[in-house]
Amino acid sequence: MKKLFYLSILLISFSSCEKAYKCECKQILNGEDWNPIVTYVSIENKKKNAKTECESLSYSFGWQNYQSCTIKE
Repeated sequence: MKKLFYLSILLISFSSCEKAYKCECKQILNGEDWNPIVTYVSIENKKKNAKTECESLSYSFGWQNYQSCTIKE
């Protein structure tokens, strides 16, 4: 009975684990690439689309105003 109890606790703990990916975004304003604004966005439960969702946060309004985002493992 104890073995069954411990096995069920173990299975529950593994099934409830959620993977959260960290997306790092660097924003450049007024062409000042030496001083980027770095923000982190958490993307949860998106195993297949985490990279795509992170990269979709990137934008560009020319060389003076742009943001690039990448997944950090």
